[in-house]
Amino acid sequence: MDFLQLSGKTVLVTGIANRKSVAWHTASLLKAAGAQLVLSVRSEARAQSVRKLFPDEPIHVCDFSQQSQIDSLRDAVAAQFPVLHGLVHSVAFADYSAGWLPFHQTPRSAFLQAVDISCFSLIALSNAFREQLDPQTGSVVTISISTTRMAAENYGYMAPVKAALDSSLCFLAKSFSQ
Repeated sequence: MDFLQLSGKTVLVTGIANRKSVAWHTASLLKAAGAQLVLSVRSEARAQSVRKLFPDEPIHVCDFSQQSQIDSLRDAVAAQFPVLHGLVHSVAFADYSAGWLPFHQTPRSAFLQAVDISCFSLIALSNAFREQLDPQTGSVVTISISTTRMAAENYGYMAPVKAALDSSLCFLAKSFSQ
């Protein structure tokens, strides 16, 4: 039984890193449900490792901090799949090269980069693929772990970044519905 009703539907899944990533589990479930997958990863090295996990699926490289690469991803996917039924945004990045610091010492550049890649990329990706999404069944899904009710110290400055992602999803849904 196709409980997800995705058999034959085309879904772009972003952010697969390895077998431990949420995106890998999501893509595996979608594939088992009969969906046609299109995958996006952040680097060519990552594409080579993901090809071992999904040898039959098209894999594209996209740096989500670069709008030009998001647009190129859209064009490449559209050439092969003119209609998408879903986008799975599972992209996140935080630069902890300065070490694990108290939240109030988070470097501005690191925080803004995390917001750009982990949050704004959802908006950029959705806008880029909006015309390609099936108007009846198209869905945008993001993967988030929001901790807005408590300060999860082990999550560093990604907690408020993911809270921004959660909020952005609500506003994006409202905006797209108009």
